[in-house]
Amino acid sequence: MAIEKAFKIAIPNEPYVNDFSDGTEQDAVYNGERYLKFQYNATTGVIVNVIGGGDTEEEMVANEGPVMEGHLPGVIDADAAPLHAAMIHRTYDSGEKADYSEDLGTTDSEGAAETWEHVWNNNMGLLAQIWNLETIKYVDNAIVMPEFRTHGTTEAQFTDSITSQVAACDTELARADVYTDDEKTAITAHKTFLEGIATKYAGVSFWKIPFPSQPNFK
Repeated sequence: MAIEKAFKIAIPNEPYVNDFSDGTEQDAVYNGERYLKFQYNATTGVIVNVIGGGDTEEEMVANEGPVMEGHLPGVIDADAAPLHAAMIHRTYDSGEKADYSEDLGTTDSEGAAETWEHVWNNNMGLLAQIWNLETIKYVDNAIVMPEFRTHGTTEAQFTDSITSQVAACDTELARADVYTDDEKTAITAHKTFLEGIATKYAGVSFWKIPFPSQPNFK
């Protein structure tokens, strides 16, 4: 019989930014076996998976599977550490989390305020949307929190993509006989937008920048 243990999930001030200074928390409930035996890499400490569980330590031992070569076993009591148990076993309920919205302080080409929205997926574990759970470790008989989940694209990659898009616009504009005047105007406008990103969106995280539709290249 699984236990239910309430715990809190710390929510970052904004998605992808490792800052929890606002102290926002989400109520959650662990619902799984109390005692979990897991295996972790003997060299890196990274926890791989749960190999046994039970409502008592005896039941956990009776249900446990083998430990892989190069790995060691560890045990966690979910009643004492429900957050860590939820991170390892992924059996918990965190309810619905309100989506994040931010006014960027900029306006679009029609003068409307620009905002950035982040949807917290309520059908996907909330913890996995905040932390890279595959990086949780067990070191010196203690759980080490996983790495914070940052944006999947780096700022350098974003900057390179803008440079490439500007170059693509130049290439297409050089093919003057291929495009109509309206099409060339659209490509020029898009190039101007790309070149102005650094100024218009100074201080705005790159993943929040809204992009207009790219003109069709022939």
